Amino acid sequence: MERSMKKKVVGAAMVVAGLLCSCGQAQPESQKETEGLEYERWNVLHDSITDLKHVQKWEDYVKKHPDNEMAWRNLYGAKQLFSHYTKNYISMWTEEGKTFMERIQKAIPDTYTYYLLAMETSNEWSKRREYGNEALKRLPEKMLQEDYDIWCTFLYKKGGKRLKDMLTRYYESGLMPPEILYYHYNEMQGMEEGGIYLASLEADLIPKKMIQEVFGLHRDKILLNRNGDWGIIWKQCQIPEPDANWAETALRDSTYDYFETQTFRMMDWIAEHSQHPVYYSANQLNEYRKKKVPRELLQNLYNEGLLMRYSPKPYDNMSVTCRNVEERYVLDYLYLHFAPIPKANGDYFSEVTDYARNTIVLLQGILPYYQKHNPQRCHWLSGLLLQTIERWKDDDEKEYWETCESEIRPFYEATAFEAP
Repeated sequence: MERSMKKKVVGAAMVVAGLLCSCGQAQPESQKETEGLEYERWNVLHDSITDLKHVQKWEDYVKKHPDNEMAWRNLYGAKQLFSHYTKNYISMWTEEGKTFMERIQKAIPDTYTYYLLAMETSNEWSKRREYGNEALKRLPEKMLQEDYDIWCTFLYKKGGKRLKDMLTRYYESGLMPPEILYYHYNEMQGMEEGGIYLASLEADLIPKKMIQEVFGLHRDKILLNRNGDWGIIWKQCQIPEPDANWAETALRDSTYDYFETQTFRMMDWIAEHSQHPVYYSANQLNEYRKKKVPRELLQNLYNEGLLMRYSPKPYDNMSVTCRNVEERYVLDYLYLHFAPIPKANGDYFSEVTDYARNTIVLLQGILPYYQKHNPQRCHWLSGLLLQTIERWKDDDEKEYWETCESEIRPFYEATAFEAP
């Protein structure tokens, strides 16, 4: 991206950020924050014995401190993790789940944590909404990142001021990693005006919605959840609803995933009737190939860098990818630290590295083209990706990063003579 364009983009973001005001709701004086404990971060590498020990640890703790809300949350988290082995997930539809929630209600009735966990364990949407609204009335002044994700997702469908306020509060908390916002910003940067983005879950839309609502950028983009209410999706796209048999026309063939096939059919219907460009995460392409999605369903997908565009008409997607990399994406965030990274918080660290990994995997595919047609760009991009690898290769996937480095370095060295 040219220096002047970068300055405009970053400058606009800084101005918008500076104008933001605190939109968090005032808290009742009687409300007390949980003190003395933090939410326990669960190691990805766990086993049944370790998880059982975690459960027992927090069972013992809540017996001694029955009014500690964070202790109950840690016990709930430990039980959920252990249930991975017992296949007995905590739910109010099971006897164990009912008993567990009765214990929480008795220990910390009418609290934020009680209503939050009651919502999380309920399988009935009307009850989830009821519990959720009660929890929202009792929001603590300081929330976990997990809580912000929960409430932004909860409020997403209705949108409006409540969602905007929650997104603003989330941003101002500093818990949304800047690298994640940059990644989603770059995805939208590559979209054409009025583009429609189809996501797998509402949670995948939260960073993009934050960019729209908090920063006021890319508000022309339409963000959709493929698993949401279809009627709402057609209404948002301002297109006619398919006939009653539309969903069943996606064949239930064992060689590929039904819901992924359904996604392609949705993209096709939206693209045909909305006359808007339709996009999907490029990171999903390898998953489709692993699931052996038929070639005829993939042939209308064109990779444009970080996103795939669905287009029944062939076009030169390589030139669009080059344009995105050279003019639209802000890629300095990959190797520059814009904020301290608390490595003790494994969730944050792994989330950020996942996005860095996605960017490297998706953009290194253009290196052969650049080596042949634009060696200077090849040297620049391969160098940027190598700097990114250097930043992250000390994490717990060192072997993976070393493999990436071995694949990219030859392009960097082969074009060194073309460096400006």
